[in-house]
Amino acid sequence: MTVTTQFDDDRVLDSLTEFEILPAWLAAGMYGSRVGASLEQHAAPLLDGSVKLLTCDPKRLRAKEHEWIARYELTVARDGGEPEPVVLIGRLWAPDQTPPESVTSSVHDDWTCWLPDVRLELREEETDEALPALSTLTDPELAARFLEPRIRAAGYTDATIDSVECNVVRYKAGSRCTTVVPVTYTDGTSGPSPVVLKTHQGDKGSTAWLAMRELWDRPEAWRGIVLLAEPVAFDEEEKILVQGPIPEAMTLKELARNAIRENDPEMLDSLRAELAKTGRALAAIHASGAVYERVATFEDELDEVQDVIDRLALTVPSLAGSGAALLETLADAARREPAEAHVPAHHDFRPAQVLLHDGDIGFIDFDGAAMAEPALDLGRFRAKLRDIGISTLTFKGEPLSGEPLEANLALLDDLCDTFMRAYQEHGTVSTRRVLLWETCDLMTGMLHAWTKVRLMRLDPRLVILKRQLSQLGG
Repeated sequence: MTVTTQFDDDRVLDSLTEFEILPAWLAAGMYGSRVGASLEQHAAPLLDGSVKLLTCDPKRLRAKEHEWIARYELTVARDGGEPEPVVLIGRLWAPDQTPPESVTSSVHDDWTCWLPDVRLELREEETDEALPALSTLTDPELAARFLEPRIRAAGYTDATIDSVECNVVRYKAGSRCTTVVPVTYTDGTSGPSPVVLKTHQGDKGSTAWLAMRELWDRPEAWRGIVLLAEPVAFDEEEKILVQGPIPEAMTLKELARNAIRENDPEMLDSLRAELAKTGRALAAIHASGAVYERVATFEDELDEVQDVIDRLALTVPSLAGSGAALLETLADAARREPAEAHVPAHHDFRPAQVLLHDGDIGFIDFDGAAMAEPALDLGRFRAKLRDIGISTLTFKGEPLSGEPLEANLALLDDLCDTFMRAYQEHGTVSTRRVLLWETCDLMTGMLHAWTKVRLMRLDPRLVILKRQLSQLGG
């Protein structure tokens, strides 16, 4: 099923040259030891020795327009006491940007500081202003008060909550938070337990709610093939989504990473079986008849990729114009192979969104759901599977060349085709359109290694992207 036509346009490959090395000033912000050493020289709480810095963990350094937004999680000990956390946030300034004197010269007695050697402006984070509902998701009393009337309104009319526990399973500062909440009901009443509470910045919660309701109203399309979470409630004002549970032993991402890393035949056979189930289940979702409000097109996706490059070029001018030949090639190929009819697409479909449990699979995270051609979901899934697979070489310390690379790439071809064959047994999709979406998403993944400063991800993502170009034909 792999397309074998050759693509050897040096102009396209040359357009990726500037992406090969992250600037030293940018990479420095992700070295915790270097940032920690600078903090010890410039952060007031550390200067007199009463507070000792134990660890400095870079959690986030991300491009946002002409700024690089930084987040560091510290562990400190005060006067020999127990370790405690401190979160610092701020901005990394590019070499051609001049921070104001109020940043570089002001003296503070708290964590607010300027680190001149790494060009970081930092301060202590007190609250996550982008997620005002965070306290409701993490405080048991507030969570119980929020949940009870909404669980009753969902059809569990006698549900009376005795107590809850709030377990944060995913938190991305300024973006989203997910908690799993086991609920104990008073005797004689019942309701779902655990429930999952999510809050997002922006409108992703409402997008997920509408998509989940559309699918839940069409159980005949997917029940017995894939598990979906029951949509329990969505509070528009607080931006909190409540959904029922899906059992999980591991994610498909975890199985894929372990099986590919170990190269164990039994684990790989298990992975192929789960990929086949996933392909069939995705075809069922696409054929469900659900209708979503958002629409996603390949042309829009190319525009988004160009926007990312343009934003990067604001602080890394050498990137201006980079990748243009590749985007032009993808646009031309897309015009020659028109998109297929739109289906209810997951939009962000990756192995991490597939839960495995006792022979069953479940799909989660419909916050990007949109009407789109089926190739979007298949191409994005295959791109991420390739990313997971090639990254195992880096983390094992094996070279991205020679026999180890060729064996890895051949295995990934086989796994990707296993998934797509299973889909095509139950649904229709253009192999050519899948390849276009897959290549575009590999480009996006490489760009994310830049925008999120993923030092270990850049080389393998460039390798897999360039290899993918060999499968593009005229």
